[in-house]
Amino acid sequence: MPSLPEILCQLIRFDTQNPGGNERALAEHIAERLSTHHPDELALVDVPGREGPRNGAYVYARWGTPRVVVNAHVDTVPRNLGWTSDPLTARIDNGRVIGLGAADTKGAIACLLACLEETRPRDLAFLFSGDEERNGTCVRAFLKTPAARGIVRAIACEPTGCRVGTRHRGILALEARFQGEGGHSSRADFMPAPIAELARLAVALADWGRERRDTGPPGFPGMCMNVAKLEGGVAFNVVPDAATLCFSLRPPPGTDTTSLGSELFNLAHRVVPSAQVRVALDNPPFATRNVQSFMPLLGQAVVSPMDLSFWTEAAVFASAGMDAVVFGPGDVSQAHAPGEWVSIGDLEDAKRIFARMFHGAV
Repeated sequence: MPSLPEILCQLIRFDTQNPGGNERALAEHIAERLSTHHPDELALVDVPGREGPRNGAYVYARWGTPRVVVNAHVDTVPRNLGWTSDPLTARIDNGRVIGLGAADTKGAIACLLACLEETRPRDLAFLFSGDEERNGTCVRAFLKTPAARGIVRAIACEPTGCRVGTRHRGILALEARFQGEGGHSSRADFMPAPIAELARLAVALADWGRERRDTGPPGFPGMCMNVAKLEGGVAFNVVPDAATLCFSLRPPPGTDTTSLGSELFNLAHRVVPSAQVRVALDNPPFATRNVQSFMPLLGQAVVSPMDLSFWTEAAVFASAGMDAVVFGPGDVSQAHAPGEWVSIGDLEDAKRIFARMFHGAV
């Protein structure tokens, strides 16, 4: 039987970079491993992608009648340019497993698979899902299925150093487009100026963000307004026919993002009435409702919960009515970084904590 670090090394060898990788190949590998432990239900599901021909996939397995699901994502970000070795050729060095996805979140997958080698779960479900790093299509697809019914708690695996994460910001990204006419710059005084119009909106948005830097619950001041990109035009002597402004914010826990989106739409239309505004991404903020209810699952790890600086799919489970926490081995400072690693000590700690769930999740 392979050791826990060896299981992780096997997972890292699968190229699941998003975009560009093959999530289904790893999903097939995981499903094959799960099948040897005779779950009461096992499903490997393809999920259509939002961007071109790319598809995602997820694996769902349950034992008994679960009220808890443990989720870990199989995809990784693309390899960072700073890697000095092949990121898909995992290696064990100085008490660490090094490779792309070691911390985020193939380490957690390895821990769960290693637990299965020792104990059959009781009333527990696993969800190993793709497309977390971009669009979140796979978890959302699962939550629409009958398998999600009856589940009341979710543990979303992310690198938290085996602490329990209970709050984080959301992500709301929007795009404003101004359509003009375009033409020779000698006629600029008599034509719409798309870039100038949206530049006025960019300044208004920046002012809006500055005015709210002190708002929000303790630990989460401000809205993190980011005026990210203004595009349009081809040359100094051509009036652009159109321009696009991209902006985003990270609303704190407890924010009503529907109302917030309406406020930003209204602001945009006051400044540039003819602008077309759309929501490009709406990932809700997150806060655990009752962290103590996870004590039977995660033990003392819930005693000192932490706020998270990054977004997770715990927010998607929470939006579906489940209470959720974030937990897993590794440090987020390693996630997405060249030379990504997770310590073997962290893996062993996570495995020990996960194992208690196998004896009867509640």
